Amino acid sequence: MVQGRTTIKDVARRAGVSTATVSRVLNKSEKVQAKTRQRVVRACLELGYSRDPIATALRTGRSKTVYLLIERFDGAFIPDIMVGIEARADADGYRVLVSKLGNAERGVWESSKQYIDGIIVIPDAVYDLKLSNVAGSEDIPLVCVYSYSQDSRYPSVLPDDFQGAYLAVEHLAAKGCEAVGYIGGIPDWPASLDRLHGYKQAVEDFGLRDDADLIEVGDWTGASGYKACKRLLKKTKFDSIFAGNDPMAIGAMDALRENGLAVPEDVAVIGFDNSAFCRYVRPTLSSINMPLKELGETAMDALLSLIEKRNVGHSTIKEHVIKIPCTLIERTSTQWAGKQVAMIRRVTHVPQDQR
Repeated sequence: MVQGRTTIKDVARRAGVSTATVSRVLNKSEKVQAKTRQRVVRACLELGYSRDPIATALRTGRSKTVYLLIERFDGAFIPDIMVGIEARADADGYRVLVSKLGNAERGVWESSKQYIDGIIVIPDAVYDLKLSNVAGSEDIPLVCVYSYSQDSRYPSVLPDDFQGAYLAVEHLAAKGCEAVGYIGGIPDWPASLDRLHGYKQAVEDFGLRDDADLIEVGDWTGASGYKACKRLLKKTKFDSIFAGNDPMAIGAMDALRENGLAVPEDVAVIGFDNSAFCRYVRPTLSSINMPLKELGETAMDALLSLIEKRNVGHSTIKEHVIKIPCTLIERTSTQWAGKQVAMIRRVTHVPQDQR
């Protein structure tokens, strides 16, 4: 039995290979034969060997460790983004440590920064964060994901909200819709602005009715979508609704039902985010799917490029903002008969909102 901490030499001795071969296996080099790799992995398991990141950092200048700092752990999109980050990190032999963003600002892990190769930050959409404070005096490579970075030194990776909104309106136009009502999210959120601009551009490009009365604002909640749809029904006529997220779309469908309007027979409805519940509501909700796993993978790729730049002076990153296209998921709520269905009449009386 090996006494004390197991070393790479112990693994090499057990596997009957050189320490260089063990190192290549641990670094996932393709230059090692499969049988040799299996012997090394088996030896690591038998001896309980695990790489010491601090020792690795002192020896190589790299710890193969990155920090993922998150502002809010209850965000609905966080898990899928983390899956993408972890998958790409694991493929490159990196481990990911997760911490709350506030800890970084308070300097809780300041003493550990010398053993970190890079940082990925997932802040709130409108979080006023000075990224240079997080990167610290060491100027650790840093990437911001799912939020715009205000510092050109740190790239940001985001879903293409403009393109996603454009895609939603394009889909409705292809169905024959001519008057698309829009329910946006909180106005000062970057995602809200990008989606509104995408909506407006598509309305112009496809020759749809351009009318300020077709635009309403919510706050991302189902209740706000319900109320926004009620306001639309009071002031104008429309044949479809594009909501800035899925809860607001579902709230809008509820308001339409209360006014005797069927989805999609009278009004087609599409949301944004492709939340898990879209397939369980009735009718099932068409939605724009955000590439969350791809965001995580791309953020890790961007971070690895920055780490490489720090070590060898070269980076493949050419853009400060990297946007990943969204995709359309069509379900029942937009299976509309197009021009065969008359545009809904203006509603003169709306039942009192009991919510």
